[in-house]
Amino acid sequence: MGVSQHIPWWAKISAKIALSKAPISYELWRSIGIFRHGKMIEASYSRRVFDSHMATLAAHACTAPKSLLELGPGDSVSTAIWAQSHGISSIALVDAGRFATSDVSAYKNSLEIAGLAEQAVASAATVHEMLAALGAQYLCDGITSLRSLPSESVDAMFSNAVLEHVRRSEFIETIKELFRIQRPGGVSSHQIDLRDHLGGALNSLRISHRRWESPLFAQSGFYTNRLRCSEIRSIFTDAGWEILECTERRWPNLATPRSALHAEFQHFTDEDLLVSGVRLVVRRPNAA
Repeated sequence: MGVSQHIPWWAKISAKIALSKAPISYELWRSIGIFRHGKMIEASYSRRVFDSHMATLAAHACTAPKSLLELGPGDSVSTAIWAQSHGISSIALVDAGRFATSDVSAYKNSLEIAGLAEQAVASAATVHEMLAALGAQYLCDGITSLRSLPSESVDAMFSNAVLEHVRRSEFIETIKELFRIQRPGGVSSHQIDLRDHLGGALNSLRISHRRWESPLFAQSGFYTNRLRCSEIRSIFTDAGWEILECTERRWPNLATPRSALHAEFQHFTDEDLLVSGVRLVVRRPNAA
């Protein structure tokens, strides 16, 4: 068991708030394992994530996608490599910041595994050149970047442990923008982690919305929007999506006692609070 698992949830909040105020670059935090945006820089991991979502998409789509959007690529733009090797010619990677490593050598292993090491893309001197050779664009302004993409321009989309990090105030618009960008009949796959990021329970639900959504908390590296599965489903359907699959992961018992939750979360049923994660597969219906 790691040392961090012995640290109380409230101590992690204090520590992360303090660390986030230190004048240290994100690259340095990432190099020492703090404030990392996922593990997608690891070739085997990113390929496994990509293959998993592509298999899910293939199970519901009539044709193989030629264009793809990944929401929240995190520390790596490796999805562009795997997508190109699958014949996807147009790739958009959209994030809320420039978190991906800029060291082009970090992608060498992925290029070799994907069978692209002998192609012109492997000679790129920068990540920007590599992405251009792959037919990919890396957009780092969150909801603003989504707004810049043409309507009905993407065949397929996926996100992996990302939607829970979208600011609550921007979540509905994000889902509406994804709907606008998706081609009619296109399918999207989203893996969503509903646990807190303080120890894998529901400790974040102990805190009021007012405090949790404040800049002090929201910009300190442990933020999740705390939306529950029922709310997320409703937001997708209200935006026009058709839900094809909703595979839930559940705790056997409430991970945090109901009595400890803030009054703003007491209305949720145990059934909703027991959902620790979900794979949500949705489709934009064809026009009538």
